[in-house]
Amino acid sequence: MLSPAANSEVLTLEMPASVDQSTRIKVWEFLLMFWVLLVSGNPYFSKKFDIVIVISVIIPAYYIFRNSNKVISYRTLFIFVFLLGYELMHAFTFHLDYSLTIFKLALVLFLAFSTVQLLQTRFIIVLTQTMCILSIVSFVFTFLCYIPGVNRALYNLATNLFHIDQGFKAYVNPTLLIYTFSHEYFSGELSYARNPGPFWESGAFAVFLMVTLFLHYSARRIASIGDLFDKQALILIAAVISTTSTTGFFALVVLLFYYTVQTKSAFKYVFVLLMGISFYLAFINVDFLGSKISKQLSESTKRNNRFGAALLDWEDIKKRPWLGSSRRIEVIFGTAEASQETRRPNGFTNFLRNYGLVYFGFYFFLVFVSYNGILKYHNNFNGEGLALFGLLLLWVVSFSELIFDLALFKALIFLSHTYRSQEQPSLATVEPELQE
Repeated sequence: MLSPAANSEVLTLEMPASVDQSTRIKVWEFLLMFWVLLVSGNPYFSKKFDIVIVISVIIPAYYIFRNSNKVISYRTLFIFVFLLGYELMHAFTFHLDYSLTIFKLALVLFLAFSTVQLLQTRFIIVLTQTMCILSIVSFVFTFLCYIPGVNRALYNLATNLFHIDQGFKAYVNPTLLIYTFSHEYFSGELSYARNPGPFWESGAFAVFLMVTLFLHYSARRIASIGDLFDKQALILIAAVISTTSTTGFFALVVLLFYYTVQTKSAFKYVFVLLMGISFYLAFINVDFLGSKISKQLSESTKRNNRFGAALLDWEDIKKRPWLGSSRRIEVIFGTAEASQETRRPNGFTNFLRNYGLVYFGFYFFLVFVSYNGILKYHNNFNGEGLALFGLLLLWVVSFSELIFDLALFKALIFLSHTYRSQEQPSLATVEPELQE
Protein backbone atom coordinates (compact mmCIF):
# COMPACT_ATOMS: atom_id res chain seq x y z
CA MET A 1 0.00 0.00 0.00
CA LEU A 2 1.26 3.47 -0.91
CA SER A 3 1.10 6.53 1.24
CA PRO A 4 2.26 10.14 0.79
CA ALA A 5 5.73 10.83 2.12
CA ALA A 6 4.27 13.46 4.40
CA ASN A 7 2.35 10.80 6.26
CA SER A 8 4.76 7.91 6.16
CA GLU A 9 8.43 8.21 5.37
CA VAL A 10 9.47 4.58 5.19
CA LEU A 11 8.58 1.01 5.76
CA THR A 12 9.02 0.78 9.51
CA LEU A 13 9.53 -1.93 12.05
CA GLU A 14 7.31 -2.03 15.10
CA MET A 15 9.59 0.18 17.20
CA PRO A 16 9.53 3.80 16.00
CA ALA A 17 10.33 5.77 19.13
CA SER A 18 11.53 2.86 21.19
CA VAL A 19 14.44 1.71 19.06
CA ASP A 20 17.01 0.05 21.29
CA GLN A 21 19.71 2.65 21.89
CA SER A 22 21.98 0.24 23.76
CA THR A 23 25.58 0.57 22.63
CA ARG A 24 26.13 -3.18 22.88
CA ILE A 25 25.57 -4.84 19.54
CA LYS A 26 23.80 -8.18 19.31
CA VAL A 27 25.13 -11.20 17.46
CA TRP A 28 22.54 -10.95 14.68
CA GLU A 29 23.37 -7.26 14.20
CA PHE A 30 27.07 -8.03 13.82
CA LEU A 31 26.40 -10.90 11.40
CA LEU A 32 24.06 -8.74 9.32
CA MET A 33 26.56 -5.89 9.03
CA PHE A 34 29.44 -8.29 8.44
CA TRP A 35 27.51 -9.85 5.57
CA VAL A 36 26.82 -6.45 4.01
CA LEU A 37 30.53 -5.64 4.25
CA LEU A 38 31.51 -8.98 2.72
CA VAL A 39 29.08 -8.52 -0.15
CA SER A 40 30.38 -4.99 -0.62
CA GLY A 41 34.10 -5.63 -0.62
CA ASN A 42 35.37 -9.17 -0.09
CA PRO A 43 37.18 -10.46 -3.22
CA TYR A 44 35.76 -13.98 -2.92
CA PHE A 45 32.13 -12.91 -2.78
CA SER A 46 32.59 -10.43 -5.60
CA LYS A 47 33.28 -13.47 -7.79
CA LYS A 48 30.64 -15.81 -6.28
CA PHE A 49 27.42 -14.21 -7.46
CA ASP A 50 25.35 -17.37 -6.91
CA ILE A 51 26.27 -17.61 -3.22
CA VAL A 52 25.62 -13.91 -2.75
CA ILE A 53 22.18 -14.24 -4.34
CA VAL A 54 21.07 -17.19 -2.22
CA ILE A 55 22.09 -15.68 1.12
CA SER A 56 21.33 -12.03 0.42
CA VAL A 57 17.76 -12.71 -0.70
CA ILE A 58 16.98 -13.99 2.81
CA ILE A 59 17.46 -10.56 4.41
CA PRO A 60 15.03 -8.48 2.32
CA ALA A 61 12.60 -11.44 2.23
CA TYR A 62 12.60 -11.54 6.04
CA TYR A 63 12.11 -7.78 6.21
CA ILE A 64 9.22 -7.83 3.74
CA PHE A 65 7.58 -10.70 5.66
CA ARG A 66 7.86 -8.78 8.94
CA ASN A 67 6.41 -5.64 7.36
CA SER A 68 3.88 -7.01 4.88
CA ASN A 69 1.12 -4.90 6.42
CA LYS A 70 3.13 -1.67 6.44
CA VAL A 71 2.84 1.16 3.95
CA ILE A 72 5.51 2.19 1.47
CA SER A 73 6.22 5.87 1.03
CA TYR A 74 6.32 7.49 -2.38
CA ARG A 75 9.80 8.72 -1.47
CA THR A 76 11.15 5.17 -1.08
CA LEU A 77 9.36 3.93 -4.18
CA PHE A 78 10.72 6.84 -6.23
CA ILE A 79 14.32 6.04 -5.27
CA PHE A 80 13.95 2.43 -6.43
CA VAL A 81 12.17 3.42 -9.64
CA PHE A 82 14.71 6.13 -10.45
CA LEU A 83 17.84 4.07 -9.82
CA LEU A 84 16.61 0.92 -11.58
CA GLY A 85 14.84 2.91 -14.30
CA TYR A 86 18.09 4.73 -15.03
CA GLU A 87 19.77 1.40 -15.69
CA LEU A 88 16.91 0.39 -18.00
CA MET A 89 17.31 3.69 -19.84
CA HIS A 90 20.97 2.87 -20.45
CA ALA A 91 20.02 -0.64 -21.61
CA PHE A 92 17.64 0.74 -24.24
CA THR A 93 19.90 3.63 -25.24
CA PHE A 94 23.00 1.52 -25.80
CA HIS A 95 21.24 -1.78 -26.74
CA LEU A 96 22.63 -3.71 -23.78
CA ASP A 97 21.49 -6.98 -22.24
CA TYR A 98 20.75 -5.89 -18.68
CA SER A 99 18.58 -8.81 -17.52
CA LEU A 100 21.09 -10.10 -14.96
CA THR A 101 22.44 -6.61 -14.19
CA ILE A 102 19.03 -5.24 -13.18
CA PHE A 103 18.41 -8.26 -10.96
CA LYS A 104 21.78 -7.86 -9.23
CA LEU A 105 21.32 -4.12 -8.71
CA ALA A 106 17.80 -4.62 -7.40
CA LEU A 107 19.15 -7.15 -4.90
CA VAL A 108 21.89 -4.72 -3.78
CA LEU A 109 19.30 -1.97 -3.27
CA PHE A 110 16.91 -4.24 -1.36
CA LEU A 111 19.76 -5.53 0.79
CA ALA A 112 20.90 -1.99 1.58
CA PHE A 113 17.36 -0.77 2.27
CA SER A 114 16.32 -3.71 4.45
CA THR A 115 19.59 -3.57 6.42
CA VAL A 116 19.04 0.10 7.23
CA GLN A 117 15.43 -0.54 8.21
CA LEU A 118 16.28 -3.53 10.40
CA LEU A 119 19.01 -1.62 12.26
CA GLN A 120 17.35 1.81 12.09
CA THR A 121 19.25 4.38 14.19
CA ARG A 122 21.54 1.63 15.44
CA PHE A 123 23.11 1.42 11.97
CA ILE A 124 26.09 3.61 12.85
CA ILE A 125 26.67 1.91 16.22
CA VAL A 126 26.63 -1.52 14.58
CA LEU A 127 28.80 -0.42 11.63
CA THR A 128 31.36 1.21 13.93
CA GLN A 129 31.69 -1.73 16.27
CA THR A 130 31.73 -4.28 13.45
CA MET A 131 34.53 -2.37 11.73
CA CYS A 132 36.39 -2.14 15.05
CA ILE A 133 36.14 -5.91 15.53
CA LEU A 134 37.32 -6.51 11.97
CA SER A 135 40.16 -4.04 12.52
CA ILE A 136 41.35 -5.87 15.63
CA VAL A 137 41.21 -9.17 13.73
CA SER A 138 43.20 -7.55 10.91
CA PHE A 139 45.90 -6.40 13.34
CA VAL A 140 46.37 -10.01 14.47
CA PHE A 141 46.62 -11.37 10.92
CA THR A 142 48.92 -8.57 9.77
CA PHE A 143 51.21 -9.43 12.68
CA LEU A 144 51.09 -13.11 11.69
CA CYS A 145 52.22 -12.13 8.20
CA TYR A 146 55.66 -11.40 9.67
CA ILE A 147 56.07 -14.82 11.31
CA PRO A 148 58.01 -17.18 9.00
CA GLY A 149 56.18 -20.39 8.22
CA VAL A 150 52.89 -19.22 9.69
CA ASN A 151 52.51 -16.44 7.12
CA ARG A 152 53.00 -18.68 4.10
CA ALA A 153 50.77 -21.40 5.58
CA LEU A 154 47.91 -18.93 6.06
CA TYR A 155 48.46 -17.46 2.59
CA ASN A 156 48.31 -20.92 0.98
CA LEU A 157 45.28 -21.87 3.08
CA ALA A 158 43.42 -18.82 1.83
CA THR A 159 44.47 -19.53 -1.76
CA ASN A 160 43.19 -23.11 -1.65
CA LEU A 161 40.15 -22.69 0.62
CA PHE A 162 38.56 -19.72 -1.16
CA HIS A 163 39.83 -19.94 -4.71
CA ILE A 164 39.64 -16.73 -6.75
CA ASP A 165 40.16 -16.67 -10.51
CA GLN A 166 43.07 -14.47 -11.49
CA GLY A 167 41.39 -12.59 -14.35
CA PHE A 168 43.43 -10.13 -16.41
CA LYS A 169 45.56 -9.03 -13.47
CA ALA A 170 48.85 -10.77 -12.80
CA TYR A 171 47.96 -11.34 -9.16
CA VAL A 172 45.18 -12.12 -6.70
CA ASN A 173 44.84 -11.25 -3.04
CA PRO A 174 43.72 -14.51 -1.36
CA THR A 175 41.20 -14.20 1.44
CA LEU A 176 40.01 -16.08 4.52
CA LEU A 177 36.85 -13.90 4.47
CA ILE A 178 37.76 -12.27 7.80
CA TYR A 179 41.12 -11.19 6.37
CA THR A 180 42.65 -10.77 2.92
CA PHE A 181 46.39 -11.16 2.28
CA SER A 182 48.20 -8.48 0.31
CA HIS A 183 50.20 -10.16 -2.44
CA GLU A 184 52.90 -7.44 -2.60
CA TYR A 185 54.52 -8.56 0.64
CA PHE A 186 54.47 -12.28 -0.21
CA SER A 187 55.85 -11.69 -3.71
CA GLY A 188 58.66 -9.50 -2.39
CA GLU A 189 57.42 -6.26 -3.98
CA LEU A 190 57.12 -4.62 -0.55
CA SER A 191 59.15 -5.09 2.61
CA TYR A 192 56.06 -4.58 4.80
CA ALA A 193 52.62 -6.14 4.87
CA ARG A 194 49.75 -3.80 4.03
CA ASN A 195 46.49 -4.38 5.88
CA PRO A 196 43.49 -5.03 3.59
CA GLY A 197 41.18 -6.23 6.38
CA PRO A 198 38.50 -8.44 4.77
CA PHE A 199 38.35 -6.32 1.60
CA TRP A 200 39.85 -6.71 -1.86
CA GLU A 201 42.89 -4.52 -1.11
CA SER A 202 44.23 -2.20 1.58
CA GLY A 203 43.04 0.93 -0.22
CA ALA A 204 39.48 -0.39 -0.11
CA PHE A 205 39.80 -1.12 3.62
CA ALA A 206 40.90 2.49 4.14
CA VAL A 207 37.81 3.74 2.30
CA PHE A 208 35.42 1.72 4.46
CA LEU A 209 37.28 2.79 7.59
CA MET A 210 37.12 6.48 6.71
CA VAL A 211 33.40 6.38 5.96
CA THR A 212 32.84 4.58 9.26
CA LEU A 213 34.97 7.10 11.15
CA PHE A 214 33.04 10.04 9.69
CA LEU A 215 29.71 8.44 10.62
CA HIS A 216 31.07 7.67 14.09
CA TYR A 217 32.01 11.31 14.60
CA SER A 218 28.66 12.45 13.18
CA ALA A 219 26.84 10.43 15.84
CA ARG A 220 28.86 12.01 18.67
CA ARG A 221 29.19 15.44 20.22
CA ILE A 222 32.69 16.60 19.27
CA ALA A 223 33.36 19.42 21.72
CA SER A 224 37.05 18.89 22.38
CA ILE A 225 40.05 17.29 20.72
CA GLY A 226 39.80 14.41 23.16
CA ASP A 227 36.38 13.54 21.74
CA LEU A 228 38.12 12.64 18.47
CA PHE A 229 40.11 9.88 20.13
CA ASP A 230 37.68 7.61 21.96
CA LYS A 231 38.33 3.84 21.91
CA GLN A 232 36.51 3.13 18.68
CA ALA A 233 38.07 6.09 16.86
CA LEU A 234 41.57 5.07 17.95
CA ILE A 235 41.05 1.55 16.60
CA LEU A 236 39.75 2.88 13.28
CA ILE A 237 42.57 5.45 12.99
CA ALA A 238 45.19 2.79 13.70
CA ALA A 239 43.61 0.56 11.07
CA VAL A 240 43.70 3.38 8.47
CA ILE A 241 47.41 3.92 9.12
CA SER A 242 48.07 0.16 8.89
CA THR A 243 46.62 0.08 5.36
CA THR A 244 49.42 2.39 4.16
CA SER A 245 46.87 3.82 1.74
CA THR A 246 47.84 7.19 0.27
CA THR A 247 44.24 8.30 -0.15
CA GLY A 248 43.24 6.91 3.23
CA PHE A 249 46.04 8.72 5.03
CA PHE A 250 45.28 12.00 3.27
CA ALA A 251 41.55 11.68 4.04
CA LEU A 252 42.35 10.94 7.68
CA VAL A 253 44.43 14.12 8.00
CA VAL A 254 41.68 16.16 6.34
CA LEU A 255 39.02 14.69 8.64
CA LEU A 256 41.00 15.27 11.85
CA PHE A 257 41.99 18.77 10.74
CA TYR A 258 38.39 19.75 9.97
CA TYR A 259 36.99 18.49 13.26
CA THR A 260 39.87 19.96 15.25
CA VAL A 261 39.24 23.42 13.80
CA GLN A 262 35.55 23.11 14.76
CA THR A 263 36.33 22.56 18.46
CA LYS A 264 36.45 25.43 20.94
CA SER A 265 39.61 24.29 22.66
CA ALA A 266 42.53 26.75 22.71
CA PHE A 267 44.84 23.77 22.31
CA LYS A 268 43.45 23.15 18.84
CA TYR A 269 45.92 25.57 17.24
CA VAL A 270 48.86 23.70 18.74
CA PHE A 271 47.35 20.39 17.64
CA VAL A 272 46.77 21.67 14.10
CA LEU A 273 50.39 22.88 13.94
CA LEU A 274 51.72 19.54 15.18
CA MET A 275 49.49 17.67 12.77
CA GLY A 276 50.63 19.87 9.88
CA ILE A 277 54.31 19.34 10.69
CA SER A 278 53.79 15.58 11.09
CA PHE A 279 51.94 15.35 7.78
CA TYR A 280 54.64 17.32 5.97
CA LEU A 281 57.42 15.13 7.37
CA ALA A 282 55.46 11.99 6.51
CA PHE A 283 54.70 13.29 3.03
CA ILE A 284 58.36 13.83 2.12
CA ASN A 285 59.75 10.76 3.90
CA VAL A 286 57.18 7.96 3.61
CA ASP A 287 57.27 6.16 0.27
CA PHE A 288 53.51 5.59 -0.07
CA LEU A 289 52.80 9.33 0.24
CA GLY A 290 54.89 11.98 -1.53
CA SER A 291 57.00 9.74 -3.76
CA LYS A 292 54.01 7.62 -4.79
CA ILE A 293 51.90 10.67 -5.66
CA SER A 294 54.76 12.25 -7.60
CA LYS A 295 55.32 9.04 -9.54
CA GLN A 296 51.65 8.62 -10.41
CA LEU A 297 51.38 12.26 -11.50
CA SER A 298 54.43 11.93 -13.74
CA GLU A 299 52.96 8.78 -15.32
CA SER A 300 49.38 10.08 -15.58
CA THR A 301 49.65 10.84 -19.30
CA LYS A 302 51.10 7.42 -20.04
CA ARG A 303 49.25 5.05 -17.71
CA ASN A 304 45.67 4.66 -16.53
CA ASN A 305 46.55 4.98 -12.84
CA ARG A 306 44.30 7.06 -10.52
CA PHE A 307 45.35 10.34 -12.10
CA GLY A 308 45.61 8.96 -15.61
CA ALA A 309 42.17 7.39 -15.30
CA ALA A 310 40.75 10.75 -14.22
CA LEU A 311 42.13 12.37 -17.39
CA LEU A 312 40.77 9.59 -19.60
CA ASP A 313 37.40 9.59 -17.84
CA TRP A 314 37.13 13.36 -18.28
CA GLU A 315 37.40 13.00 -22.05
CA ASP A 316 34.54 10.47 -21.97
CA ILE A 317 32.49 12.59 -19.56
CA LYS A 318 32.56 15.52 -21.98
CA LYS A 319 30.92 13.34 -24.65
CA ARG A 320 27.91 12.39 -22.49
CA PRO A 321 27.95 14.71 -19.45
CA TRP A 322 24.30 14.46 -18.39
CA LEU A 323 23.22 10.84 -18.76
CA GLY A 324 26.59 9.06 -18.79
CA SER A 325 27.86 6.08 -20.79
CA SER A 326 26.47 3.25 -18.59
CA ARG A 327 28.35 0.86 -16.33
CA ARG A 328 29.23 -1.41 -19.28
CA ILE A 329 32.72 -1.00 -20.71
CA GLU A 330 31.63 -2.03 -24.22
CA VAL A 331 29.91 1.33 -24.72
CA ILE A 332 33.26 3.14 -24.60
CA PHE A 333 35.79 0.44 -25.42
CA GLY A 334 33.79 -1.72 -27.83
CA THR A 335 34.50 -4.90 -25.86
CA ALA A 336 32.99 -6.63 -22.84
CA GLU A 337 36.31 -8.20 -21.85
CA ALA A 338 38.01 -6.53 -18.90
CA SER A 339 41.71 -5.80 -19.39
CA GLN A 340 44.43 -3.43 -18.30
CA GLU A 341 43.41 -1.11 -21.13
CA THR A 342 39.77 -0.93 -19.98
CA ARG A 343 40.70 -0.50 -16.32
CA ARG A 344 39.68 2.91 -14.93
CA PRO A 345 40.41 2.79 -11.15
CA ASN A 346 39.38 6.36 -10.24
CA GLY A 347 36.06 5.80 -8.47
CA PHE A 348 34.97 9.44 -8.53
CA THR A 349 35.42 10.11 -12.24
CA ASN A 350 34.37 6.57 -13.13
CA PHE A 351 31.03 7.09 -11.37
CA LEU A 352 30.47 10.39 -13.17
CA ARG A 353 31.50 8.86 -16.51
CA ASN A 354 29.15 5.90 -16.08
CA TYR A 355 26.06 7.74 -14.87
CA GLY A 356 26.38 11.40 -15.77
CA LEU A 357 25.46 14.49 -13.78
CA VAL A 358 21.77 13.58 -13.38
CA TYR A 359 22.35 10.31 -11.53
CA PHE A 360 25.47 11.68 -9.83
CA GLY A 361 23.54 14.66 -8.43
CA PHE A 362 20.57 12.52 -7.34
CA TYR A 363 22.75 10.01 -5.49
CA PHE A 364 24.82 12.57 -3.62
CA PHE A 365 21.78 14.68 -2.77
CA LEU A 366 20.34 11.63 -1.00
CA VAL A 367 23.64 11.04 0.80
CA PHE A 368 23.72 14.72 1.82
CA VAL A 369 20.19 14.48 3.25
CA SER A 370 21.23 11.34 5.16
CA TYR A 371 24.30 13.01 6.64
CA ASN A 372 22.30 16.08 7.65
CA GLY A 373 19.62 13.88 9.22
CA ILE A 374 22.22 12.02 11.26
CA LEU A 375 23.69 15.28 12.54
CA LYS A 376 20.26 16.68 13.45
CA TYR A 377 19.30 13.47 15.25
CA HIS A 378 22.45 13.11 17.32
CA ASN A 379 23.47 16.74 17.78
CA ASN A 380 20.19 18.65 17.44
CA PHE A 381 21.35 21.12 14.78
CA ASN A 382 21.22 21.54 11.02
CA GLY A 383 24.62 20.41 9.84
CA GLU A 384 24.58 21.38 6.17
CA GLY A 385 28.22 22.49 6.28
CA LEU A 386 29.37 19.28 7.95
CA ALA A 387 27.19 17.21 5.62
CA LEU A 388 28.83 18.90 2.63
CA PHE A 389 32.21 18.14 4.16
CA GLY A 390 31.10 14.50 4.43
CA LEU A 391 30.40 14.49 0.70
CA LEU A 392 33.82 16.00 0.01
CA LEU A 393 35.45 13.30 2.13
CA LEU A 394 33.51 10.65 0.23
CA TRP A 395 34.74 12.10 -3.07
CA VAL A 396 38.33 12.12 -1.79
CA VAL A 397 38.33 8.46 -0.74
CA SER A 398 36.55 7.41 -3.95
CA PHE A 399 39.43 8.86 -5.96
CA SER A 400 41.28 5.58 -5.50
CA GLU A 401 38.51 2.95 -5.46
CA LEU A 402 35.30 2.02 -7.30
CA ILE A 403 32.78 2.05 -4.45
CA PHE A 404 29.45 3.67 -5.29
CA ASP A 405 27.75 0.55 -6.65
CA LEU A 406 28.47 -1.40 -3.46
CA ALA A 407 25.78 -2.33 -0.92
CA LEU A 408 27.16 -0.27 1.98
CA PHE A 409 27.31 2.88 -0.14
CA LYS A 410 23.78 2.30 -1.40
CA ALA A 411 22.72 2.07 2.25
CA LEU A 412 23.89 5.67 2.75
CA ILE A 413 21.03 6.95 0.60
CA PHE A 414 18.42 5.28 2.81
CA LEU A 415 19.70 6.50 6.18
CA SER A 416 17.82 9.80 5.87
CA HIS A 417 14.50 7.96 5.94
CA THR A 418 15.37 6.27 9.19
CA TYR A 419 16.53 9.41 10.96
CA ARG A 420 13.57 11.47 9.72
CA SER A 421 11.16 8.87 11.11
CA GLN A 422 12.73 8.66 14.58
CA GLU A 423 12.37 10.98 17.54
CA GLN A 424 15.25 12.97 18.97
CA PRO A 425 17.01 11.01 21.74
CA SER A 426 16.70 12.62 25.15
CA LEU A 427 20.34 12.02 26.06
CA ALA A 428 23.57 12.53 24.14
CA THR A 429 25.16 9.48 22.64
CA VAL A 430 27.11 7.64 25.32
CA GLU A 431 30.50 6.04 24.92
CA PRO A 432 30.06 2.79 22.93
CA GLU A 433 31.58 -0.40 24.29
CA LEU A 434 32.48 -3.46 22.32
CA GLN A 435 30.40 -6.40 23.43
CA GLU A 436 32.41 -9.27 24.76
